[in-house]
Amino acid sequence: MEGEIIVPIVLFGGSAAVLWKFFDGRHKERMAMVEKGVNPIDIKPSSPARFWQVNVLSNLKWGLLMVFAGIGLFVGFQLENYFGFHEDTAIFGSILIAGGLALIIFYIIAARKAKKEELDK
Repeated sequence: MEGEIIVPIVLFGGSAAVLWKFFDGRHKERMAMVEKGVNPIDIKPSSPARFWQVNVLSNLKWGLLMVFAGIGLFVGFQLENYFGFHEDTAIFGSILIAGGLALIIFYIIAARKAKKEELDK
């Protein structure tokens, strides 16, 4: 019975506290800007378009990760069917190993690209 009342109180109270601190912090920041002589309206927030800007390396990273996770899933099923490995261990381990390999490959590609851009400067 107590859990039915405590959970909503904590949920809504926690949400209210987070929102209160967010708006209070924003207000204090704006007041500090006014004290320094800066007009808060002149400072533009980051545009949403910039947040969704396409990054080729990010797309490469996620693409590699998904392809290698799929390969890991396939290998895990094959290990289970043909070699008798335990299902959870084979699939989970194969996905993690393949995903880690994909991220290492991405790191090598990104490092080469960064080095090439640095030399071109």
